[in-house]
Amino acid sequence: FRSLKALLPDALVQLNLSVPNNMARLIASLLLLWQGCSGFEVLMVGAPRTGTQTMHDALTILGLKTLHAGYEQQAKEPVCNYLFGNGSLQAALDVIAGYDAAMDEPFYLFYEEVMQAYPQSKFVLTHSEPETWYDSYCRLFDSFAEKKEMSLLAAASKAKGSSLRRKPQAADLDVTRLMARLETRLGCYAVKSWGCAFEDPVRRQDPEVKARCLDSYNRHAVRVREVIPAERLLTFNLSDGWPPLADFLNKSIPDEEFPYTDRIAGDPGTSLLQQSFLLHDRMEL
Repeated sequence: FRSLKALLPDALVQLNLSVPNNMARLIASLLLLWQGCSGFEVLMVGAPRTGTQTMHDALTILGLKTLHAGYEQQAKEPVCNYLFGNGSLQAALDVIAGYDAAMDEPFYLFYEEVMQAYPQSKFVLTHSEPETWYDSYCRLFDSFAEKKEMSLLAAASKAKGSSLRRKPQAADLDVTRLMARLETRLGCYAVKSWGCAFEDPVRRQDPEVKARCLDSYNRHAVRVREVIPAERLLTFNLSDGWPPLADFLNKSIPDEEFPYTDRIAGDPGTSLLQQSFLLHDRMEL
């Protein structure tokens, strides 16, 4: 399907050149309708830290080409520009055009546009208890702070008695600059658009800040259920495993166990997101 869809623009040009106008318009309309009815399949509308990494792995196992914004930071900017700046809708939609599914920030806020662009698409809402979700986000940033401190100590140890500094790689700088743009210019980072302040260990404990953040979290779930037709929305509890998810997506239940994943906060290794937090201080040593 993807290879055929990629040929659509050329096909439409040829139609305009070789077919009478009325027939060309009819066939073009049918081709564009077919394009909207195929392609992108599933958008996860649960907020970050509600199982987006688990859903990424689950949908991948089900055979979908899946985009997780936390793993592919460069994919965020066009959608952030559209949602919070003056970016174009088409540029935002182009980000998901090569995928079957997407999740995490900012894609969970992009559901109304996806509904219209892909009439056959479906949506999955994962929703933790509000206090559990809030605590999870706080622990995530605590883990970043711990990893940052460990990185600084390790770098200082290596640099002791030496004037050598780590030379940042181009990819590191690209990610850091991107994160800075998303945070400072658009607020498209760590659910800041909801008034949350998870990156600030003092402000996030302010009762007013926390209440505002949790209110936005709850209102998001309510609006999702109001806007998305019930037949296109699955409210999914990760503990239910494969059956409801596979049934909703018309997929066979895989033989392997349902995944439970938290690479960014728990598993070994360093993601691009973690690198962006650690890079600045590594460069200074």
